[in-house]
Amino acid sequence: MKVISRRNLLAMLAITGIVGCAEGTTVVTGEKRAAISAGEVQLFSAAPKTPYQTIALVNAKSGNGWTSQQSIDYAVDELKNQAAAVGANGVILGQPGSQLGGFVMSGSVAIPYDEKTVSGIAIYIQ
Repeated sequence: MKVISRRNLLAMLAITGIVGCAEGTTVVTGEKRAAISAGEVQLFSAAPKTPYQTIALVNAKSGNGWTSQQSIDYAVDELKNQAAAVGANGVILGQPGSQLGGFVMSGSVAIPYDEKTVSGIAIYIQ
């Protein structure tokens, strides 16, 4: 059984604290609507068959989470927040990805951490 040193444990906790919550950006490309609750935003893997209007391009990233899946989940939640803020009730998802989020120092060792990224097209389904 491998024992985690106190320094490594502190470094892991620092990574979680430094990366914080998810963050995102929105580029409005259509007609912005009144904001709605993020819980009302539906996710789509492809364009829905029903008529819709494109409102914005949305992007989110998160390095927060103990697993890659948790980080993606946080980024998707932020994506829904970004879409809801411009009145979109749906997001057509793009491919998830990752990028270098930065480094945390542990003594003289720099420990890199990744941020998971998601993007999509915020839409209003009629």
